[in-house]
Amino acid sequence: MAGDDTSAPIHTAWCVITGPPSAGKTTLIEALAAQGHRVVPETARAHIAELGHTPAEIAADRRLQAGLQRGIAERQHRIEQTLDTAEPLFLDRALPDSIAYFELLALGTDDLIAGARLRYRHVFYLEGLPLQTDGLRFEDDRDAHLIGDAILSAYQRLGYAPVRVPAFTRDDLAGAVAERLAVILDSGG
Repeated sequence: MAGDDTSAPIHTAWCVITGPPSAGKTTLIEALAAQGHRVVPETARAHIAELGHTPAEIAADRRLQAGLQRGIAERQHRIEQTLDTAEPLFLDRALPDSIAYFELLALGTDDLIAGARLRYRHVFYLEGLPLQTDGLRFEDDRDAHLIGDAILSAYQRLGYAPVRVPAFTRDDLAGAVAERLAVILDSGG
């Protein structure tokens, strides 16, 4: 019976804002919120902040990174399970991002892929910007590039065609953010 299929996709009205570390996702999410859109902040930032480890400690310890990514994935899954699938909103990253991080750490992804039943309305991939340290990031420029490629690939393998949002680097940050917002909102976000 079709109604009993627990592997059937669940379509949502949600849009995902994703990309490599330091791509401007949080800035864009904050701008969307300022315009009155419902947003869900990045799970990873909150999780990393609560752990109390320095970026250097995380960068030096692959086991700590693996535990960190498992915790982020579990937390993201719990959050997404509590959201109303019919409510339009913007997520600062989503569960498929964890697939990329797991793969880069050579962790098994079968459970994550099997659990990726939620289908997002749109996925917006922000092109990278110069890496900014913020007290939580432990990646370097090379890592950020690898992570970005892995994230894009993870969404594509799950059947998404992410809308690529250019960096629009300019001296006027507000203007660059406005250009990115226009791409997203004009693309159905």
